[in-house]
Amino acid sequence: MIEIILYITTLLISLFVVGSASDAGFLNSGLTRAFGGLSTQFVSASWLYQYTNLETFLYGCINGQVGIVGYFFIASLSLLIVVWINNLFEYRQAIV
Repeated sequence: MIEIILYITTLLISLFVVGSASDAGFLNSGLTRAFGGLSTQFVSASWLYQYTNLETFLYGCINGQVGIVGYFFIASLSLLIVVWINNLFEYRQAIV
């Protein structure tokens, strides 16, 4: 479960970075967009996966060690990711 959350988050980060660079005039060809997106996703996934405090907290929430608040946190984090995905598709940018 933790890997799915991390990969979705890194996918959103890479889409935001590549979309912003494309809007600014960089990454004009498909090959450079693909390379930019993959490298951004790899770097952000490696960084998030090694950030052990976040990983430990999310595992505690999933396993019920935090209690009902942990389940609410996972649900709200999932809802936030869904909203980010919707904003990326509808507005072609991450609205913060």
